Order: sequence, then C-alpha cells, then structure tokens
Amino acid sequence: MKLTIEAKNLRQISKQLENRIEPAKKVLTATGNDMKKRVPGWVSTEVTGVYNIKKAEVMPAKKGKDGKWNKTAGSVRVAGTTVSSVTITYSGRVLTPTHFGMKPKKLTPGAKGKKRKRPLVSAEIKKGQRKVLGSAVFLGSNRGGGYIPFKRSSAKRYPVESVKTLSLPQMIDNPNVREQIEDKVNAELAKRLEHNISRFMK
Repeated sequence: MKLTIEAKNLRQISKQLENRIEPAKKVLTATGNDMKKRVPGWVSTEVTGVYNIKKAEVMPAKKGKDGKWNKTAGSVRVAGTTVSSVTITYSGRVLTPTHFGMKPKKLTPGAKGKKRKRPLVSAEIKKGQRKVLGSAVFLGSNRGGGYIPFKRSSAKRYPVESVKTLSLPQMIDNPNVREQIEDKVNAELAKRLEHNISRFMK
C-alpha cells in the first residue's frame, strides 16, 4: 500500500518559485525531508485512533537499547528526495489477534487430575469493540513463541489453522483512516512549505 505526498497547490507554488531555481530546490528538498520524517508518525496516530494496536508497531522499526529491532505490524519504506517525489510504502502480513489486546494471552495450567477448561478467546481489533473470536477458537503454542489462537478447519481434530485478522496496509486503507491521513498530510504539508519558503527565499 503506497502513500504519495501531493500538495494541492504545488503547481501554483512552483510558478512562484520558477524564477529562483536554486532556492526553490532547497525549499522542495527540505519540505520533502520534513514529510519523510513526520508522515509515519501521523499515520500511526490515525491508525491507532481507530484500531487497538500499539503506535510503535505501526511506525518504522527501530533498534532498542539492547540492540534488537522492535516488533512491528509490517514494514514501512520511505523514499524520494523532494516533496513532489516522496512516497511511503506499507507492507505486511495478515496479523493474528495477539496484536489487538487478545485475552487470555496464555493458557493457565488446570488443577491436577482435572480436565482444563478451554477459555473463550477475545480480541479488541477496533477500539471499544471487544469480540469473542468464536466458541471453536482455542489457544495453542506458537512454536515456543507464546500462544496464538487456532481453529479446526473440519470436524476432525486436525488439521488446524491460525486465526487471522487484517494487515497494516488494510488498516491504513480503511476509508475513514485514509481520509484522516490525507487531511492531516495536506494541512501539515502546506505549513512546512510556507515555513521553508520563508527560510530559503527571504
């Protein structure tokens, strides 16, 4: 999923700058750099305003103090050199409910000699909308990496398949989320252009 940064009044601004080529290049490059740094943060704010996922998972991956990369919901690639060429590409797999406040997070051991009661698994994918994933859904080991929900694909015990929700690109492409992102980007882009015109074209 690709977001392209477009200034609605870029043609008009370009006409104003066309007689001052070198300062104009500085304006467009500086504004492009501003947008590359800031747009991922604005996107994460709008996504987490609708979906119950951590902001850090929607931002580009970073290394922590321990030298390990933080857990993200997908990858974010920022490219381009000027405001007219900046693109931000989001990609990623379909996520399990563990990213959306899944409860319970793990299985608790049952009483000795008694059959363990299977708990209902729920998740809050959209904020304020916690839902049970289904009576047939159960928690299972994720190859030693914690627990994720599974469901049987037939009436038999096997095979089983993991329960999935949606991907980071799908969250961003939600019509309400995308509209909010576009409104935010357009408003802030105008401010950064104005700031950089004042800075480089006194």
